[in-house]
Amino acid sequence: MRILLKIKNAVSLAYVLMLGVWFVTAQETFEGDTETYELLKDLSKSTLADGKVLLFTTTHEDIAWLNEPEICKIDRDKLWLTPYMDRLKAEPDFKMDIEQSSIVMEYLHRHPEEKENFITFLKAGRISIGGTYVQTYEGMYSGESLARQFYFGKKWMKDHLGGYESNVYFNNDVPARTMQMPQLARKAGVNNFVFARHIKGLFHWESPDGSRVLCYSPGNHYMEFYNLLGQTDSAAVKTMAKDAVDWYTIYNNKSPKNGVMPAMLNYEFIWDQKPVLNQVPFTNKWNAITHIEADGKKRIKVNLPNFHYATAEEFFEEAMKTTTVEKTIKGERPNTWVYIHGAGHHKALKASREGDILMTKAEKFATANALIDGSFKKYPERELYDAWESKIYPDHGWGGKGGDVTDNLFLQKFLFAKTEAEKILEASLKAIAGKISFKKENGTPIAVFNSLSWERTDPVNFTINLQPNEARYLQLDTDKGENVPIQLSELKYYPNGFIQSAEVHFVAERLPPIGYRTFYLKPAAFQQNTVTNTTDTFENAYYKVKFGNGGLEGIYDKVLKKELVDTKSFMAGEIFAMHSEGNGAGEFAEVQQPDTRFFDRLATGQTKWQIEESGPLYTTYKMRQNMKEAVVEMRITFHNSIKKIDFDIDLLNWDGVVYREFRMAMPLNMDNGEVTYEVPFGTVTVGKDELRGSGGEFYNTPVRDIHPRAIENWISASNAAFGVTLSSSVVTADWTNPIDSLSQQTILQPILLASRKSCHWEGNTYHQTGDHHFTFSITSHAKGWENGQRFGKQANEKPDVVVDPDTYKDTMLPEQLSFFNTDKENVVISTVKKAEDGQATVIRAYETNGQDVTAAINMFTSVKKAERASLIEEPLEELKKGESQVILELGHHAIETIRVE
Repeated sequence: MRILLKIKNAVSLAYVLMLGVWFVTAQETFEGDTETYELLKDLSKSTLADGKVLLFTTTHEDIAWLNEPEICKIDRDKLWLTPYMDRLKAEPDFKMDIEQSSIVMEYLHRHPEEKENFITFLKAGRISIGGTYVQTYEGMYSGESLARQFYFGKKWMKDHLGGYESNVYFNNDVPARTMQMPQLARKAGVNNFVFARHIKGLFHWESPDGSRVLCYSPGNHYMEFYNLLGQTDSAAVKTMAKDAVDWYTIYNNKSPKNGVMPAMLNYEFIWDQKPVLNQVPFTNKWNAITHIEADGKKRIKVNLPNFHYATAEEFFEEAMKTTTVEKTIKGERPNTWVYIHGAGHHKALKASREGDILMTKAEKFATANALIDGSFKKYPERELYDAWESKIYPDHGWGGKGGDVTDNLFLQKFLFAKTEAEKILEASLKAIAGKISFKKENGTPIAVFNSLSWERTDPVNFTINLQPNEARYLQLDTDKGENVPIQLSELKYYPNGFIQSAEVHFVAERLPPIGYRTFYLKPAAFQQNTVTNTTDTFENAYYKVKFGNGGLEGIYDKVLKKELVDTKSFMAGEIFAMHSEGNGAGEFAEVQQPDTRFFDRLATGQTKWQIEESGPLYTTYKMRQNMKEAVVEMRITFHNSIKKIDFDIDLLNWDGVVYREFRMAMPLNMDNGEVTYEVPFGTVTVGKDELRGSGGEFYNTPVRDIHPRAIENWISASNAAFGVTLSSSVVTADWTNPIDSLSQQTILQPILLASRKSCHWEGNTYHQTGDHHFTFSITSHAKGWENGQRFGKQANEKPDVVVDPDTYKDTMLPEQLSFFNTDKENVVISTVKKAEDGQATVIRAYETNGQDVTAAINMFTSVKKAERASLIEEPLEELKKGESQVILELGHHAIETIRVE
């Protein structure tokens, strides 16, 4: 190779940049092997010859992982953004991407003096920023939490950075996509995705409703161009030529010339910086090539596409001018790193799940209270904003170097969001209850609140403290005077035999959607609170159950006349442990499965079942049993007036032995059952709703075969005869037999926890020592997940109770009321909130069953104006309305946001 000027790698980047201007005008003859010669000659005659290689540059950085979070903030400032800002000021042609808004927030916090420069570069198209707050495990969050990524991303930047409209979403690292993410992005005004660990190319990704975004993947790893720069000069030119030929062969089909192709320089500080320093010499070297020659080949002139700095947004815009993208993919891509955030961090993800539920509860009832008052003056806007920001902050960078600090920070973020939501919810419920016109002559008022958007009947409990001589027995009535059966526990008595305190249990029937119903507690003449059961079997109107060692030997559904479980492999509800050697995100190609190098189960011991509580409403059985490395306490509760069995499991004294995994088994009496589970704003049926084929590159496992999966509130299985839905407090579940690969039996298995190692070579181990608490509920029904989906959510999102509230002097609310509801069963209202801008009320709803529908969204107040809005609440079109309702057209699987005044 004849090179007019050679730059040593030891030369500083600044010196390289000064030489860059000279390189642009230099001419060079490239002498390579025959293959490279033919590639460059072919490229010179292609649609790319007069086009461009658009180089978009960024640094992929987890919030942490490379080091502790605060150290990473400093590194992002000193090693990346400050030097790159200097380049933007010094080099008129330089451009860069920043993957997420949180990085900009933290940088401007450290350098507020740079804000105007930032805005100037954004307006000039020299900086682009990804449209979300962080790059998270998408399936880790609820639908509303995913929506808020765009509130703190796209919307925050538009509000705070001179009206900047982000149009690209980066999530480079994680080999997973949840099925509704394209719809969420599109409805937030973000139309393009950049992600890696997927087959290389340009394609559309489509959500079930038909919303789609344009995607670019550089291939298996986001550092592909970085890796090219680490090669020798001749090898790098050859690789680049091959990539360019491959690109124009597939793309640039719309225009005969002036095509574009991407090159993405995306690196992390921890890697060798030599390739980064090679970027300017290599791109200028490539741009200077005017002739090529090889042994046995004559020297010829070539015309190669030049490198130009660009942003990802610019690339997508330019690509669509020259390319017709024909490939469209759709469906869920399950997370192959599911252990790193799910079973690997049980307590954190438990707090996250609870926070997801509490945040929308808090919003709904804070909004209802404001509308009752006719003003949002007392609406806890700042508190909710801070709680949401904390709730969605943890990204995909769990563990890593200093991972104990990172993991604890993420846990504390979830706990803060959860605690703030609890405080807001409690205050709102008390305020609403204080405005209800109770008839206190009927007894002590008990207001029961339902945060879900459909009428429900569910168990409720509350604690009451009574005065001496107030009551020997208690009874509960509805607001209509109808007696409601109750069951008492945790009873304490005064010396005279009167009740001092008690926990009151009852089933609250027909709770209004996003509303409340009043009950009254008063002294009674007598109390019948005993029912006789045995410790071998249990039977009520719904189930006949047989107890065994480690769990239940049988669960017979008396209504369906079906035995639900087959216990040849495991007992129903049995806890078992296996060897499970994983390395966090290091399980790159597929989820590593547990094995029997270590195997322990409850059924190998003698289980002593005892009746803990028994009464007209429910009976609870309990056991305590040692396993080899932990103690299990289990309570199984059978409800007599609703079709529901609860499993409350304590895993105690766990000492954190590495590479262990604990699961609960629900072995169903079905082979190859159809398994469906909840995902953000939707459901996935295994084998039907995933991405077809594999993820590409070295992700060779068909996507439909990936297991376990990240789930939201529930997982369900059905055959032609019946279905079972299991609600889960954990976020990871499986359904295949882990000890018999040939078995076809469907075994629902929530994964309780797994002790794993961070994929960082200096990272922490996820021991998770101590005590852990888990809750699961099951019901059986006719075949089809649709028949269990409401149960799955209800079991996790329980009603709230306000006992004997302080009331206002002037009360105006009736004894029961629905604040917001819809007339269609396949429509769910996910949240109701104050608008981010202005005094409107925002309602978000989604369709669940895959059917187009016209729904009435009913409110308890009058409606002056209603508009369909973007995901981030920007008005789009006016909607039809009635006096107190909005008419909303929802397509199948659609997520819609409306603004109401």
